Amino acid sequence: MLRAIPELEERGWRFAFWAPGPSELYEHLRGLGLRVSGAPRPVAYSWRALRLPPGPLRRVAAFPAYLRAYRRALDATRPALVHANSLTTLVEAAVARLSGIPTLFHVHEMVSPSRKGRAAAALVRLTATELVAVSEASAAALGDGATRPRIVYEGALSPPEVEPHRGDRERTVVGTVGVISRRKGSDLFVEAARRVRHTEDVEFRMIGAPTDPLDEAWAREVLGQAREAGIAHQPRADVLDELRDWDVFVLPSRRDPFPISLLEAMGAGLPVIGTRVDGISEQVTPEAGILVDPESPESLAAAILDLVSSPDRREQMGLAARRRFLENFTVARQAEGLHRAYLAALGDRAVPG
Repeated sequence: MLRAIPELEERGWRFAFWAPGPSELYEHLRGLGLRVSGAPRPVAYSWRALRLPPGPLRRVAAFPAYLRAYRRALDATRPALVHANSLTTLVEAAVARLSGIPTLFHVHEMVSPSRKGRAAAALVRLTATELVAVSEASAAALGDGATRPRIVYEGALSPPEVEPHRGDRERTVVGTVGVISRRKGSDLFVEAARRVRHTEDVEFRMIGAPTDPLDEAWAREVLGQAREAGIAHQPRADVLDELRDWDVFVLPSRRDPFPISLLEAMGAGLPVIGTRVDGISEQVTPEAGILVDPESPESLAAAILDLVSSPDRREQMGLAARRRFLENFTVARQAEGLHRAYLAALGDRAVPG
């Protein structure tokens, strides 16, 4: 969301933020000079999440005070509109709507077809003044036939110009970016890399940290397997700077509504390999990359080998990926979509200025 803020401010909008505090996000927002308030967030939507520190009893006990702090922030800010960013903000969105504030609900997730997922989708539809999804796939999981969420594709930053990746280096570099998690298929990338390295001298890189608390132990094990497979790993990096040295980008997600890292790779002029799931299928065309079946390290390895052995094809795919990015997935296009969604949520109440 922060990437789109400057573009939205140019259209007349002004922003105040509510974030868990203290936290890295809270301090980052303050460091940017943005207006931010917050409190420790005890909200959890599953038993596994509720059991995370400080534990269920303390989370439940802290919940009323958290809601009061949030309500005080709304009273102090008096926003014309609340932008509830992601499904995890359902509680805050509901409080805003019950307070009479128009609420744009911006869902970045894939809602599961389970009973719990259907209930969550129903609550989102009930809460939102305007409902925004990041892809057709995400919207389909949210809608109920009568409600059609607005689609606003995510946007990403990209270099102003890119050099064609001509494949004239000694080693081909293949990489992935994302939280080390089951959802992003980090284990599938490691297994595909292991298979490829048996036959080709390819350099593999991973950027991402095990920040999902529900997958932390699993992620640590995957990172151990990555080291054994000879994969270079960085928990954090300047992604756009790193992509200059890569030849192929891979994202073997199991679930992914509309991954921004894949957009960054396309914007950097890289051919991409993704799984045929959710919003990824809306990002990657045959000209710009290769889609493979999920849960198939064999297919993933075969696609990597295909591009490793075809420098000319890599170059042409990279150029097509860059064109597709510039036509569809810039931050300016995302900001324009959000601007229109804000106006729709406000209706006749107000316009920015």
